[in-house]
Amino acid sequence: MEIEFGLGPEILSKDAHVIDTNSEWLGVSRLQLMENAGRSVAEIVAQRTRKGGRVVIYAGSGGNGGDGLTAARHLAYMGYMVEVILLARPEQIRSEETRRMYEILLSMDTSVAIHTVRSTAEIAPVNADAVIDALLGVGVHGAPRSPYKEAIDAINNSSGLKIAIDVPSGLDPDTGETPGAYVRADITVTFHKPKPGLRKRPDVVGELVVASIGAPPESEIYVGPGDIEARVPRRTWLFHKGMAGRVLVIGGSIDFVGAPIIAAIAAERTGVDLVYLAAPSNVIRAASNHFTIIPVELREHPWLHPDHVKILEPFIARVGSIAIGMGMGLHDESWEAFRTVIELAKKYEKPVIIDADGLKHLSRDLSLLGKNIVITPHEAEFEKLFGEKPESIDKIVSRSRTAAKKAREHKATILLKGAVDVITDGKRVRLNKTGAPAMSVGGTGDALAGITAALLAKHLEPFDAACIAAFINGVAGGLAYLDKGDSMTTQDLLEKIPTVLSNPPEAAKKATIYRSIKYRERIGAPGWQVL
Repeated sequence: MEIEFGLGPEILSKDAHVIDTNSEWLGVSRLQLMENAGRSVAEIVAQRTRKGGRVVIYAGSGGNGGDGLTAARHLAYMGYMVEVILLARPEQIRSEETRRMYEILLSMDTSVAIHTVRSTAEIAPVNADAVIDALLGVGVHGAPRSPYKEAIDAINNSSGLKIAIDVPSGLDPDTGETPGAYVRADITVTFHKPKPGLRKRPDVVGELVVASIGAPPESEIYVGPGDIEARVPRRTWLFHKGMAGRVLVIGGSIDFVGAPIIAAIAAERTGVDLVYLAAPSNVIRAASNHFTIIPVELREHPWLHPDHVKILEPFIARVGSIAIGMGMGLHDESWEAFRTVIELAKKYEKPVIIDADGLKHLSRDLSLLGKNIVITPHEAEFEKLFGEKPESIDKIVSRSRTAAKKAREHKATILLKGAVDVITDGKRVRLNKTGAPAMSVGGTGDALAGITAALLAKHLEPFDAACIAAFINGVAGGLAYLDKGDSMTTQDLLEKIPTVLSNPPEAAKKATIYRSIKYRERIGAPGWQVL
């Protein structure tokens, strides 16, 4: 079975945001993407209509409208008579890139006519060789409202070839539903990859053309800031305690104290409401100064024991996710308790992140793996688990296929840690190259487990949670490294997690610029040509 590097053969509307934002992080600006989109549309018009004909573009105030304004400039250069009907006053244009394209058109006062709609009474059908729908893009869902509804009706009743940009306005790009008025297009020029709703409604879409906008393949191969913005929910004023997620961290022993505390703090820093730390008494005492972590003291035994399961079960039933294994130790009693906890998690349908000593226990019975489980092995742990050593980083494709094969066999999500992290659910593979050399310090893996648990508690799918956790952990580590150099600690990393979440693009740009410059020199070119 072939694996898919990136987001898949089709993309959802939120994936379009991921690709745009990640492209910008990689150095391709949104303005460049808009320029390429508009030119692609203009070229389709030029292929399908007579040169010198009349083209009317109905444009909204968002990015889709900007694509239409860009197409207007290219069509004017190609010799067409171009008129733009703008459904928003200039001060209402939301997108910075759309505003730039509008300002360019203002100076083109001999080749492009611009009509700004002030009243719906001004919206009427037109006679043209081509009518372009640049009203509503993939980010708009639900029934179109006035004046867009009237503009959609005008497009449908106009003469000429009807071309929709990215998605016919009024069509849900993810589901194919049309809850209100919608454009009936002859051609739809969509960008980068098809959206699933377009394939479901050929009666609305007409001929589907997929055009490149110059987004690098790496914008979806690599996890980036767009993934956080598109997939990690933010609190609203309607939230109450618990709605942002509850995490149960199980770990620690008489010998290992800090690991589960680090995981608990990382989960808390990632923005969940409640974190329960279930650990032996000595760990709970050490965590007592972290006042917002809720202690679940596992008394009488110095490590996780089957007697503790009856204490843990009510919390397993209550929380949104479980992180287990950090500092737990390798005693036979811990193995028995570990196995029971995983079985209970499956019973209550709770996602689990297994790390550290939990991976060593897991190697005794891989049948415990399943669809709601994420594991985070490094190379040596991967080999102990599966009896197969993953290939080196410079053979990233083979390394990814090895990880994907094991994920597929065991129906789990694997985050194979390294200089480039490989994240796979057996079908899809994504990569993460954020991080810093000093992240080899103890505790960064525990932080990763806590971040992953927090995202699982926020109801992200295991694959997405693992991808984004690797990115957050790496960017936080990169920021800490910029501040502290080789003297950074995991505590420094933990303090940077909120910075990453509050402004992912800015944090990612700052944290990865040093690595981008020296990337190939540091670890070698992975060789994407074989993807």
